[in-house]
Formats: sequence, C-alpha cells, structure tokens
Amino acid sequence: MAELKQRTKRERRQLKKQRQIEERKRAQRRQRVKKIVNIIIFILVIGGGIFALVWFSLTASKLPPTTMEGHIEQSPPRHILNQPMPEVIQKHMLEHADGRGRPGVIIQYNCDTFECEPDNLKKLTDLVKQYPDNVYLAPNNYDGKIILTKLGKRKILNEFDEEAIRNFIE
Repeated sequence: MAELKQRTKRERRQLKKQRQIEERKRAQRRQRVKKIVNIIIFILVIGGGIFALVWFSLTASKLPPTTMEGHIEQSPPRHILNQPMPEVIQKHMLEHADGRGRPGVIIQYNCDTFECEPDNLKKLTDLVKQYPDNVYLAPNNYDGKIILTKLGKRKILNEFDEEAIRNFIE
C-alpha cells in the first residue's frame, strides 16, 4: 500500500487498468473453462445415453410378439413352415388363425442356437397336425429352444413337453 502511494497518479491509473485487464482475462478464462466443462458433460451424457441404448438393444432377449399391434392382414402359406414366420404375420395369427376363426397359437423352435433332440421336429409336427385350425409351427432365431405364443401369453420350453404344449394350446 505504501508503495502504491509513492507512485504518480498516472502510474496508479495504469496499474489499476492493468489489474482490471488481468481480472477480465481471468474471468474470460474461467468462462471458457466452464463452457468446455459443460460441453464435455453434455457429450458424456449423450454418449452414455447412446451407449445404454445400444447395450440394451444388444443384451435384451429376443422373443416373439404376443400382441397384434402392427400386424398385416396376411396369413402364412401353411400351418407347418420350414422358414421363420415374419413377425407381422405372427401378430395377425394371434388375432385369428388364417384370417378368420379363433386366435392362433404359434409354436416356434430354435435348433440353430440350441441343441435339439433328433426327433424334436417330428414330435412338434405330429402334435401341430392334431390342431389343424389354429396352431402353427415354424423355426425361429429367438432366445428360446421351443417358444409357445398366443395372444397376450408366451411360454418358453427347454425341451419337448407334450403335456405343457397341449395345456398351452387348450
């Protein structure tokens, strides 16, 4: 303080201006740092959200539909298929088998991912033939060895269980 009094009025004004300039520069630097931190936080939040969506979509179980929402008015060519049934057609079958009649039941099997017994397909085919009006059989790539689906319900079996399948159908 004593040093400041020894300076001339002009020197004190210049010193004051210099301090003000330095203070403005510090404030500008703080604002820049704050802006950069906000941008980094924004990028991390958005990136985290995208990562979470991707992770969820990759780890979520893939199962057949149990609702009619988004269906098309098209029936499969037959009740026993050797190709997967498109989901939009599955949804229509849940509404009513063959486009009329009672709601359908879809039995799907995945022997590509899961190890199936040699006679698994024959047992399923024989069973489905006993319900010619509203039961369908098709391979799939869902997360289940045998998946039974009807409107609003789904059951996953780890092995052929005739009683469980019949109970589900009826």
